[in-house]
Amino acid sequence: MEAAEALGRGGLSTYLEAVREATRARSRTFWIVAGLTGLAAALRFATLGLQAYHHDEIVTADRILRGDFWGAMDAVGFSESAPPLYYALAWAWTQVTGTGELGLRSFSVLAGLATVPVAFLVGVELRGRRVGIAAAALVAVNPMLLWYSQEARAYALFALLTALSLLYFLRARDRGERRDLVGWGIVSALALATHYFAAFPIAAEAIWLLRRRGRAALSGLWIVALTGLLLAPLVVHQMSYGHADWIGNHTLGHRLWETGVTFTAGETGDIIARPERPLLALVPLLAIIAALALVFVRGRRAERHAAGTLLAIAAVAIATPLAIALFAPDKDYVLARNLLPALVPLLAAVAVAASLERARRVGAALVMTVFAYSLGFCLWASLSPALQRPDWDAVASKLGEPEAPRAMVTWTLGEASLRYYLSTGAFQVLPSDGYSWLVHEVDFVSDGPAPPPARLLGPGFRQVGYERAGRLYVRRYEVPGLGLAPLRLRRVREARLGFRTNGILLDGIGLT
Repeated sequence: MEAAEALGRGGLSTYLEAVREATRARSRTFWIVAGLTGLAAALRFATLGLQAYHHDEIVTADRILRGDFWGAMDAVGFSESAPPLYYALAWAWTQVTGTGELGLRSFSVLAGLATVPVAFLVGVELRGRRVGIAAAALVAVNPMLLWYSQEARAYALFALLTALSLLYFLRARDRGERRDLVGWGIVSALALATHYFAAFPIAAEAIWLLRRRGRAALSGLWIVALTGLLLAPLVVHQMSYGHADWIGNHTLGHRLWETGVTFTAGETGDIIARPERPLLALVPLLAIIAALALVFVRGRRAERHAAGTLLAIAAVAIATPLAIALFAPDKDYVLARNLLPALVPLLAAVAVAASLERARRVGAALVMTVFAYSLGFCLWASLSPALQRPDWDAVASKLGEPEAPRAMVTWTLGEASLRYYLSTGAFQVLPSDGYSWLVHEVDFVSDGPAPPPARLLGPGFRQVGYERAGRLYVRRYEVPGLGLAPLRLRRVREARLGFRTNGILLDGIGLT
């Protein structure tokens, strides 16, 4: 207001002085948190529009948000295994920004940025500003939170709302004011309407509040319960499609191990068609374990209680779906990104080590180790195509428009992205389709250099091109002249291209 009044009086120097006064009026803590949020923004926006849409993002951009609002909500019912809140907000957002990579993903960026000050407030609520700053710093540079802040999916909003739920839970538990209890109920209901796995930490918080605040907790609990009842028919409907059944393709042990790697080193494995790299997670994991051990060995009672509260919420967020998976294998949906509600409390618990009265220097050094490593990893990921989403847009540019019937063989999770960027009416075929397709050209897309797929195409095909598109390679085969040859679907689908499985796209059908 002072700055605006000064500008109205016409003097630039007066305006600048008013800005300086407003800046000085803010505490040093405010500017530290603002700086950490700015750092988080720089990391998230740096490659936001440069990475092509990945498999699940295509579902959001092309299948759900393509039509009107009610069409989008209907598509959630048969295309997704998640509640509708993110898609409703993303639909409204993209009416202004469009569904391009930068426009759609920017909504997730904002959710990711908002999580930084929320983590600060969680730390302040438990142990003061020092812990709050440490928690904000760890959240700002966490590689997994960075990845999902750049994803056109619900996970960044999921992490934000479960962190907000944790914040209001702490306030309601400690102060018991009705506004905090109602706030917890509202935020928790929004989290549940974003992702069903929010139910696990929310249930733990609800039980805690009922034990601590008794009937007063009902002022927030009824909001959550009503939301759960309203979502129940949608849950049953979506489960009937089995969209999440693919999760069981990997062993439960592998997915738990993957969660530990992903929480500290981001999505560096299956989701981008790469083998897991556990060594990348070794340094932060050891530092995190050491920091938590330090809290419980050297911390005072209040410090141990603060970290213990956070770890209890994180443990419930992981252990409950794990128990369900063990006792009901057909309901096994344990996956790193579904366990995101555990990540912010875990990082905040580590941040407690930064303020230990009896081991502050050691604790601060461990927290700084996690921060520095995570920041360095995020910078590396921003510069390395090997740690980013595959560039299917570049592949589509290399392939160009079909001049004759054409088949494209690629990793299954790349099929949707390639079809989206081609815009040639490409469609997927399976060996079980039982139809003999005749094609003039077959293109193999591999993750990195790959040997020629020998004896798969039959006589007549000759290699005519081999090009690189980011980390992907396109190897092209054609029949001489304008001839056509049968496509051996089963044998081609089993080609070893460095990907787990292959999907086959056809386009140009009808061209000669």
